[in-house]
Amino acid sequence: MKLLDTCFLIDLQRELKAERTGAAVAYLKAHSEERFAISVIGVAEFLEGFPDPEEGETQLRAFHWLNLDGKTAKNAAIIRRQLRLEGRLIEDFDILIAATALAENLPLVTNNIEHFERVHGLIVERY
Repeated sequence: MKLLDTCFLIDLQRELKAERTGAAVAYLKAHSEERFAISVIGVAEFLEGFPDPEEGETQLRAFHWLNLDGKTAKNAAIIRRQLRLEGRLIEDFDILIAATALAENLPLVTNNIEHFERVHGLIVERY
């Protein structure tokens, strides 16, 4: 299983709406045997772009949703402190997505390599 970042979900939605194959659709086709998950933080970020969240939610049903728990919260605290001390802080939602991937021991599929490579121990995969 791999965790999909919000940028992947947004790119996928744009590609499907335009009825064209781009990087996100091509990635899913190339990894058709893989199972994918999304963080509830990614869900929140994705649904923000829809006047009716129900419309966006239907596009996310194919993916396993991962909730935040104590382990994720602890990971987020560790990540945020580490990045703050290094002077390399990233957005809080990105920290929570990275913390989810670490808590579940999943690689994160993203094109936001610059931010997520700052998180120690996180396996980052570009699509």
